[in-house]
Amino acid sequence: MEAPQRKHVGPQTVAFVEHRGAHSQIGSVYHALYQWAGRVGVRPTGPAFTVFLEPPDEVNWTAGRFEVCLPVPKGTAASGDVAVRDLPALDVLSTVVGGPYRDMPAHYSEFLAWVAVEGEATAGPPREVYLVHPGPDGAGDPKKFRTEIQFPVGP
Repeated sequence: MEAPQRKHVGPQTVAFVEHRGAHSQIGSVYHALYQWAGRVGVRPTGPAFTVFLEPPDEVNWTAGRFEVCLPVPKGTAASGDVAVRDLPALDVLSTVVGGPYRDMPAHYSEFLAWVAVEGEATAGPPREVYLVHPGPDGAGDPKKFRTEIQFPVGP
């Protein structure tokens, strides 16, 4: 885990699909989301990310609720199972972790332990931003994956 830092994340328009199920199944949802973007001619405007819909201490890795998001240009229209909305700007505590996604629960535990030791307080469910991830076909070396974990915080 890289040293956590406080940063500001600007507002974004995202295309998203709500996923209910295992965290390990999110890759297949991204595959479908990227296929949708290709079909409707939308180019992503930033890295894909997942918004957890449960508080950090209640994340269910096997049967959770997640919004699987792809940043898109403002004015993109929703279609089919894909919704579009604007996310507001927010301040976050952020760290970057490496390795396979199966290690994410341990990374969250480490990050939350750091948050507690430092006396910080989270202000909502986390996000995962996929900086280096599998390609559209699902291929890639998990040892090279890099994911930014973001926890919203107050100003």
